[in-house]
Amino acid sequence: MFFSNPQKKVRKAATEQLQMAEKIFAYREDILPEADRAALKNVIDRMRHLLKDKSTPTEGFKIVQNEMEPIMKKTGGTFYPRNWIAENAEMVLFAAIVAIGIRTFFLQPFKIPTNSMYPTYNGMTAAVYVEEEGPSLPVQAFRFITLGAKHKAIKTDAGGELSLKITGKGNPDIKLVKGRKWLVLPAQKLRYTFYVGEEPVTVDLPIEFDMRQVLMPLFESAHGRPAFLSDGTRVLKTGIIAGEGDTAFSFDLLTGDQLFVDRMSYHFRRPKVGDPIVFRTDNLENIDRDNRGKYYIKRAVGGPGDTLKIEPPVLLRNGEPNTGAEAFNLNAGQVGEYSGYVYPSSSSNYPLPFFRGDDPVTIPEGHYFAMGDNSPNSADSRMWGFVPQTELVGKAFFIYYPFSHRFGPAK
Repeated sequence: MFFSNPQKKVRKAATEQLQMAEKIFAYREDILPEADRAALKNVIDRMRHLLKDKSTPTEGFKIVQNEMEPIMKKTGGTFYPRNWIAENAEMVLFAAIVAIGIRTFFLQPFKIPTNSMYPTYNGMTAAVYVEEEGPSLPVQAFRFITLGAKHKAIKTDAGGELSLKITGKGNPDIKLVKGRKWLVLPAQKLRYTFYVGEEPVTVDLPIEFDMRQVLMPLFESAHGRPAFLSDGTRVLKTGIIAGEGDTAFSFDLLTGDQLFVDRMSYHFRRPKVGDPIVFRTDNLENIDRDNRGKYYIKRAVGGPGDTLKIEPPVLLRNGEPNTGAEAFNLNAGQVGEYSGYVYPSSSSNYPLPFFRGDDPVTIPEGHYFAMGDNSPNSADSRMWGFVPQTELVGKAFFIYYPFSHRFGPAK
């Protein structure tokens, strides 16, 4: 059986009261009236003296504590009596400083917006449900929590054939509209207009999302038939027929991989060929104005002094197939969804004026060459040139969300 020691408890309470009184004196000494300052100093000195004397009786502490209490209340300002703000402000401020420090110097969270590094990392992707029903509400909730999936459905009360509003050139008719990010922050969205029969249904999606992932499954079988609605609206028919109140099609918008960036390592060593690097775009020489002020993630495929050339599907560094990352071998062998390193085609979304790949390029000192693992669909150093080492933020370190098969150390 354990017994408490009353003397020890009283000394502990006296010590805590003394520490608070000393804090009040330290912070408010210069603004206290002379009489209040002297009274506070007097009880502080007396309490210190009692605590130094191991033989001080319990009653001695209580006498000084009773004298100290009203003096502390009178001189304590926001420190005493304690309130939630005064008691927790320092802790909250300290936690914020620590979090900012970690983000600035050690680990920075980063979300991958595009699929230039696919399939190593995912940007925003889509799971399209054309012939089968979309997931049930419980499954939607589960997919939202684990994969960041947001379900979108195209349906109206009227039935009819599904079509997409297009421009005179046959491209999707897109409008830039105002929206929200995380339900709070203002953000711009792209609005696509579908029709079920003659009834319009709009879908607002993030600007960086590649809508081809949704449109290709819709038109791959029907090939799309240009037509006009009764009001003259130009559309592309899909051949998909929906009954009254039915869903014509639906899809899940899946969030891009979210990872931590190691900001420490490159202060002590140079990046290695094969590293997945994150860098600022502010001072990239040939990048357009709209893409400045952003952060990109690509793979360092060459460093200072290296010479690069593409012999599809292989990327050569100094005359040999590139090494340093598994993605180099997977692309060279065109394994799975790795399509290999390619020359730009006439249908490419990204013109590559800086480096086509057929002629070798040598990287100058203090610079790196960055390319996406998804070579046919990556805007990278082939477009805007070398990445100065001074622009490097760090190395992709750990994918912490979503909880997919890519969760874990970044490759």
